[in-house]
Amino acid sequence: MRETLALAPYPAPDAREAELDDLAVRLGGEIQIYGTSREGRPLRALRMPGSPGAPRVLCSANIHGVEFIAGRVAFGLLQAIVAGEPEPTRLRARAELWVIPCLNPDGYARTWTTGGRGRLAALRANAAGVDLNRNFPRPGGAGPSRLPGAGSDRPGDATYRGPHPLSEPETAALDRLFAAQGFHASVNLHSFMGTAIPARVTDPGAYATYAALCRALARAQPRVRYLRLANRIFDTFTGEQEDHQHHAHGCWAVCLETFPLRASYGQHLRAPSVFWRFNPHDPRPWIANDVPAVVAFLHAALDLPRPSISARRAIAPPP
Repeated sequence: MRETLALAPYPAPDAREAELDDLAVRLGGEIQIYGTSREGRPLRALRMPGSPGAPRVLCSANIHGVEFIAGRVAFGLLQAIVAGEPEPTRLRARAELWVIPCLNPDGYARTWTTGGRGRLAALRANAAGVDLNRNFPRPGGAGPSRLPGAGSDRPGDATYRGPHPLSEPETAALDRLFAAQGFHASVNLHSFMGTAIPARVTDPGAYATYAALCRALARAQPRVRYLRLANRIFDTFTGEQEDHQHHAHGCWAVCLETFPLRASYGQHLRAPSVFWRFNPHDPRPWIANDVPAVVAFLHAALDLPRPSISARRAIAPPP
Protein backbone atom coordinates (compact mmCIF):
# COMPACT_ATOMS: atom_id res chain seq x y z
CA MET A 1 0.00 0.00 0.00
CA ARG A 2 2.84 2.38 0.81
CA GLU A 3 4.29 1.99 -2.72
CA THR A 4 0.82 2.46 -4.23
CA LEU A 5 0.35 5.75 -2.41
CA ALA A 6 3.94 6.83 -3.09
CA LEU A 7 3.55 6.63 -6.86
CA ALA A 8 -0.11 7.62 -7.31
CA PRO A 9 -1.62 8.36 -9.81
CA TYR A 10 0.66 6.02 -11.77
CA PRO A 11 -0.49 2.39 -12.10
CA ALA A 12 1.05 -0.78 -10.73
CA PRO A 13 2.50 -3.15 -13.35
CA ASP A 14 -0.53 -5.46 -13.36
CA ALA A 15 -2.92 -2.49 -13.61
CA ARG A 16 -0.90 -1.16 -16.56
CA GLU A 17 -1.25 -4.47 -18.38
CA ALA A 18 -4.97 -4.69 -17.58
CA GLU A 19 -5.41 -1.19 -19.01
CA LEU A 20 -3.70 -2.26 -22.23
CA ASP A 21 -5.95 -5.32 -22.48
CA ASP A 22 -9.04 -3.18 -22.00
CA LEU A 23 -7.96 -0.70 -24.66
CA ALA A 24 -7.23 -3.53 -27.10
CA VAL A 25 -10.84 -4.65 -26.78
CA ARG A 26 -12.25 -1.13 -27.05
CA LEU A 27 -10.15 -0.34 -30.12
CA GLY A 28 -10.57 -3.65 -31.89
CA GLY A 29 -6.82 -4.22 -31.63
CA GLU A 30 -4.63 -7.21 -30.89
CA ILE A 31 -2.10 -7.77 -28.13
CA GLN A 32 1.17 -8.97 -29.64
CA ILE A 33 3.85 -10.57 -27.44
CA TYR A 34 7.08 -9.88 -29.27
CA GLY A 35 9.49 -11.31 -26.68
CA THR A 36 10.24 -11.66 -22.99
CA SER A 37 12.27 -9.54 -20.62
CA ARG A 38 15.39 -10.57 -18.73
CA GLU A 39 13.17 -11.62 -15.79
CA GLY A 40 10.68 -13.40 -18.02
CA ARG A 41 7.94 -10.77 -18.26
CA PRO A 42 6.12 -10.64 -21.61
CA LEU A 43 6.98 -7.73 -23.90
CA ARG A 44 3.57 -6.60 -25.08
CA ALA A 45 2.41 -4.34 -27.89
CA LEU A 46 -1.04 -3.28 -28.97
CA ARG A 47 -1.47 -3.57 -32.74
CA MET A 48 -4.37 -1.87 -34.47
CA PRO A 49 -4.64 -3.42 -37.94
CA GLY A 50 -4.89 -1.07 -40.88
CA SER A 51 -6.12 -1.50 -44.40
CA PRO A 52 -4.18 -3.94 -46.62
CA GLY A 53 -0.80 -2.48 -47.49
CA ALA A 54 -1.08 0.37 -45.00
CA PRO A 55 2.24 1.63 -43.62
CA ARG A 56 3.04 0.76 -40.04
CA VAL A 57 3.91 3.32 -37.36
CA LEU A 58 5.01 2.86 -33.77
CA CYS A 59 4.70 4.75 -30.49
CA SER A 60 6.86 3.22 -27.77
CA ALA A 61 7.67 4.29 -24.22
CA ASN A 62 9.36 3.53 -20.92
CA ILE A 63 12.60 2.01 -22.17
CA HIS A 64 13.91 3.47 -18.90
CA GLY A 65 12.09 1.95 -15.96
CA VAL A 66 11.63 5.11 -13.92
CA GLU A 67 10.03 7.21 -16.69
CA PHE A 68 6.37 6.37 -15.99
CA ILE A 69 5.07 9.60 -17.55
CA ALA A 70 6.31 8.37 -20.93
CA GLY A 71 3.98 5.39 -20.75
CA ARG A 72 1.07 7.61 -19.76
CA VAL A 73 1.55 9.65 -22.93
CA ALA A 74 1.47 6.41 -24.95
CA PHE A 75 -1.76 5.43 -23.23
CA GLY A 76 -3.02 8.96 -23.87
CA LEU A 77 -2.64 8.35 -27.60
CA LEU A 78 -4.84 5.26 -27.32
CA GLN A 79 -7.40 7.12 -25.20
CA ALA A 80 -7.52 9.91 -27.79
CA ILE A 81 -8.49 7.38 -30.45
CA VAL A 82 -11.15 5.90 -28.15
CA ALA A 83 -12.51 9.43 -27.67
CA GLY A 84 -12.67 9.97 -31.43
CA GLU A 85 -10.31 12.95 -31.51
CA PRO A 86 -9.90 13.92 -35.18
CA GLU A 87 -6.15 13.73 -35.80
CA PRO A 88 -5.49 10.51 -33.81
CA THR A 89 -8.51 8.94 -35.51
CA ARG A 90 -7.21 10.02 -38.92
CA LEU A 91 -3.81 8.52 -38.05
CA ARG A 92 -5.41 5.18 -37.36
CA ALA A 93 -7.20 5.39 -40.72
CA ARG A 94 -3.89 6.09 -42.53
CA ALA A 95 -1.66 3.50 -40.90
CA GLU A 96 -1.39 0.32 -38.92
CA LEU A 97 -0.63 1.69 -35.47
CA TRP A 98 1.47 -0.17 -32.90
CA VAL A 99 1.79 1.08 -29.32
CA ILE A 100 4.23 -0.34 -26.75
CA PRO A 101 3.61 1.50 -23.46
CA CYS A 102 6.44 -0.25 -21.58
CA LEU A 103 9.62 -1.45 -23.29
CA ASN A 104 11.29 -2.23 -19.94
CA PRO A 105 8.80 -4.04 -17.67
CA ASP A 106 11.52 -5.24 -15.29
CA GLY A 107 12.71 -1.68 -14.65
CA TYR A 108 9.11 -0.52 -14.23
CA ALA A 109 8.42 -3.29 -11.70
CA ARG A 110 11.59 -2.50 -9.74
CA THR A 111 10.66 1.19 -9.64
CA TRP A 112 7.19 0.28 -8.42
CA THR A 113 8.33 -2.09 -5.65
CA THR A 114 10.86 0.44 -4.32
CA GLY A 115 8.36 3.27 -4.34
CA GLY A 116 10.57 5.11 -6.82
CA ARG A 117 13.46 5.36 -4.39
CA GLY A 118 17.02 4.29 -5.06
CA ARG A 119 19.90 5.00 -7.40
CA LEU A 120 19.04 6.15 -10.91
CA ALA A 121 21.12 3.29 -12.35
CA ALA A 122 18.95 0.74 -10.52
CA LEU A 123 15.63 2.25 -11.61
CA ARG A 124 16.60 3.17 -15.17
CA ALA A 125 18.09 -0.12 -16.34
CA ASN A 126 16.81 -3.61 -17.04
CA ALA A 127 17.35 -6.52 -14.64
CA ALA A 128 20.96 -6.94 -15.80
CA GLY A 129 21.75 -3.30 -15.04
CA VAL A 130 21.93 -2.36 -18.74
CA ASP A 131 20.65 0.95 -20.06
CA LEU A 132 18.56 -0.45 -22.90
CA ASN A 133 18.76 2.86 -24.77
CA ARG A 134 22.54 2.49 -25.05
CA ASN A 135 22.41 -1.18 -26.11
CA PHE A 136 21.63 -0.83 -29.82
CA PRO A 137 24.34 -1.11 -32.51
CA ARG A 138 26.00 2.15 -33.46
CA PRO A 139 25.53 2.96 -37.17
CA GLY A 140 28.43 2.42 -39.50
CA GLY A 141 30.46 0.65 -36.83
CA ALA A 142 31.04 3.93 -34.97
CA GLY A 143 33.14 3.59 -31.85
CA PRO A 144 31.81 4.40 -28.39
CA SER A 145 31.70 8.05 -27.40
CA ARG A 146 33.31 9.25 -24.19
CA LEU A 147 30.97 12.22 -23.85
CA PRO A 148 28.97 12.30 -20.58
CA GLY A 149 25.73 10.38 -20.92
CA ALA A 150 26.73 8.76 -24.21
CA GLY A 151 27.15 5.34 -22.64
CA SER A 152 29.49 3.66 -20.20
CA ASP A 153 31.41 0.37 -20.22
CA ARG A 154 31.26 0.13 -16.43
CA PRO A 155 28.54 -2.07 -14.90
CA GLY A 156 26.63 -0.11 -12.29
CA ASP A 157 26.71 3.17 -14.19
CA ALA A 158 23.37 4.72 -15.14
CA THR A 159 24.25 4.50 -18.86
CA TYR A 160 25.99 1.10 -18.85
CA ARG A 161 25.70 -0.06 -22.45
CA GLY A 162 26.05 -3.79 -21.73
CA PRO A 163 28.62 -6.33 -22.92
CA HIS A 164 27.78 -5.87 -26.61
CA PRO A 165 25.01 -4.39 -28.78
CA LEU A 166 21.67 -6.21 -28.55
CA SER A 167 22.98 -8.27 -25.62
CA GLU A 168 19.66 -7.85 -23.81
CA PRO A 169 16.47 -9.79 -24.57
CA GLU A 170 14.47 -6.55 -24.60
CA THR A 171 16.57 -4.88 -27.31
CA ALA A 172 17.07 -8.07 -29.31
CA ALA A 173 13.30 -8.61 -29.37
CA LEU A 174 12.75 -5.02 -30.49
CA ASP A 175 15.28 -5.42 -33.28
CA ARG A 176 13.42 -8.51 -34.52
CA LEU A 177 10.13 -6.59 -34.34
CA PHE A 178 11.59 -3.70 -36.34
CA ALA A 179 12.87 -6.09 -38.99
CA ALA A 180 9.58 -7.99 -39.21
CA GLN A 181 7.24 -4.99 -39.30
CA GLY A 182 9.20 -2.42 -41.30
CA PHE A 183 7.88 0.60 -39.43
CA HIS A 184 7.64 3.77 -41.50
CA ALA A 185 7.94 6.09 -38.48
CA SER A 186 8.33 5.89 -34.72
CA VAL A 187 8.01 8.19 -31.71
CA ASN A 188 9.81 6.92 -28.61
CA LEU A 189 8.74 8.55 -25.36
CA HIS A 190 11.04 9.50 -22.48
CA SER A 191 11.33 12.10 -19.70
CA PHE A 192 12.35 14.73 -18.48
CA MET A 193 14.04 17.19 -20.85
CA GLY A 194 11.21 18.71 -22.87
CA THR A 195 12.99 18.18 -26.19
CA ALA A 196 12.63 16.34 -29.48
CA ILE A 197 15.76 14.36 -30.33
CA PRO A 198 15.67 12.90 -33.85
CA ALA A 199 17.91 10.11 -35.07
CA ARG A 200 21.40 11.37 -35.72
CA VAL A 201 22.03 11.85 -39.43
CA THR A 202 24.87 13.57 -41.26
CA ASP A 203 23.26 13.68 -44.70
CA PRO A 204 22.05 17.27 -45.29
CA GLY A 205 18.77 16.16 -46.84
CA ALA A 206 17.85 13.80 -44.01
CA TYR A 207 18.93 16.42 -41.46
CA ALA A 208 16.63 19.00 -43.06
CA THR A 209 13.80 16.48 -43.16
CA TYR A 210 14.11 15.82 -39.44
CA ALA A 211 14.12 19.56 -38.80
CA ALA A 212 10.80 19.83 -40.66
CA LEU A 213 9.34 16.81 -38.85
CA CYS A 214 10.30 18.28 -35.47
CA ARG A 215 8.75 21.63 -36.42
CA ALA A 216 5.49 19.82 -37.20
CA LEU A 217 5.75 18.09 -33.82
CA ALA A 218 6.30 21.36 -31.94
CA ARG A 219 3.57 23.27 -33.76
CA ALA A 220 1.03 20.70 -32.56
CA GLN A 221 1.88 21.23 -28.87
CA PRO A 222 -0.78 23.49 -27.34
CA ARG A 223 1.03 24.44 -24.12
CA VAL A 224 4.82 23.99 -24.28
CA ARG A 225 6.66 23.63 -27.57
CA TYR A 226 9.78 21.49 -27.37
CA LEU A 227 13.03 22.42 -29.07
CA ARG A 228 14.83 20.03 -31.38
CA LEU A 229 18.15 18.77 -30.02
CA ALA A 230 20.39 17.84 -32.97
CA ASN A 231 23.66 18.77 -34.61
CA ARG A 232 25.27 17.29 -37.73
CA ILE A 233 28.81 17.96 -36.50
CA PHE A 234 28.92 17.72 -32.73
CA ASP A 235 26.34 15.01 -32.11
CA THR A 236 27.46 11.42 -31.57
CA PHE A 237 26.11 7.89 -31.87
CA THR A 238 25.36 6.42 -28.46
CA GLY A 239 23.55 3.16 -29.18
CA GLU A 240 20.08 4.71 -28.95
CA GLN A 241 16.85 3.31 -30.35
CA GLU A 242 16.19 6.16 -32.79
CA ASP A 243 19.57 5.89 -34.51
CA HIS A 244 19.18 2.14 -34.91
CA GLN A 245 15.66 2.46 -36.28
CA HIS A 246 16.69 5.06 -38.85
CA HIS A 247 19.96 3.56 -40.07
CA ALA A 248 19.26 -0.17 -39.75
CA HIS A 249 15.52 -0.27 -40.43
CA GLY A 250 14.68 2.72 -42.64
CA CYS A 251 12.36 4.41 -40.14
CA TRP A 252 11.85 8.10 -39.37
CA ALA A 253 12.41 8.05 -35.60
CA VAL A 254 12.44 10.61 -32.82
CA CYS A 255 12.89 10.57 -29.05
CA LEU A 256 10.28 12.81 -27.41
CA GLU A 257 11.37 13.84 -23.92
CA THR A 258 8.16 14.82 -22.14
CA PHE A 259 7.81 16.81 -18.88
CA PRO A 260 10.48 19.54 -19.36
CA LEU A 261 13.35 20.10 -17.00
CA ARG A 262 11.93 23.49 -15.98
CA ALA A 263 8.63 21.86 -15.01
CA SER A 264 10.45 19.16 -13.05
CA TYR A 265 12.41 21.68 -11.01
CA GLY A 266 9.32 23.85 -10.65
CA GLN A 267 7.56 20.86 -9.10
CA HIS A 268 10.45 20.07 -6.72
CA LEU A 269 13.66 22.02 -6.36
CA ARG A 270 14.81 19.03 -4.33
CA ALA A 271 12.80 16.01 -5.41
CA PRO A 272 11.86 13.59 -2.60
CA SER A 273 12.94 10.64 -4.77
CA VAL A 274 14.40 9.86 -8.17
CA PHE A 275 10.88 9.05 -9.36
CA TRP A 276 9.53 12.55 -8.71
CA ARG A 277 12.41 14.13 -10.57
CA PHE A 278 11.33 12.27 -13.73
CA ASN A 279 7.54 12.30 -13.35
CA PRO A 280 4.90 15.00 -12.74
CA HIS A 281 2.42 14.58 -9.91
CA ASP A 282 -0.32 15.31 -12.43
CA PRO A 283 0.40 13.66 -15.80
CA ARG A 284 -2.70 15.06 -17.51
CA PRO A 285 -1.28 18.41 -18.73
CA TRP A 286 1.69 16.64 -20.32
CA ILE A 287 -0.49 13.99 -21.94
CA ALA A 288 -2.62 16.78 -23.41
CA ASN A 289 0.49 18.63 -24.58
CA ASP A 290 2.40 15.72 -26.07
CA VAL A 291 -0.16 13.36 -27.62
CA PRO A 292 -0.81 15.92 -30.41
CA ALA A 293 2.96 16.10 -30.97
CA VAL A 294 3.23 12.33 -31.36
CA VAL A 295 0.35 12.33 -33.85
CA ALA A 296 1.74 15.29 -35.83
CA PHE A 297 5.18 13.72 -36.21
CA LEU A 298 3.70 10.44 -37.45
CA HIS A 299 1.36 12.21 -39.89
CA ALA A 300 4.21 14.32 -41.27
CA ALA A 301 6.45 11.27 -41.65
CA LEU A 302 3.72 9.38 -43.48
CA ASP A 303 3.75 12.12 -46.11
CA LEU A 304 7.36 11.16 -46.94
CA PRO A 305 9.03 8.08 -48.36
CA ARG A 306 10.93 6.01 -45.83
CA PRO A 307 14.65 6.76 -45.36
CA SER A 308 16.75 5.34 -48.17
CA ILE A 309 17.91 1.76 -48.45
CA SER A 310 21.51 2.96 -48.62
CA ALA A 311 21.11 4.54 -45.18
CA ARG A 312 19.70 1.31 -43.84
CA ARG A 313 22.77 -0.62 -44.97
CA ALA A 314 25.21 1.77 -43.28
CA ILE A 315 25.44 -0.23 -40.08
CA ALA A 316 27.85 -2.80 -38.71
CA PRO A 317 26.42 -6.06 -37.34
CA PRO A 318 26.79 -6.77 -33.60
CA PRO A 319 29.84 -8.82 -32.62
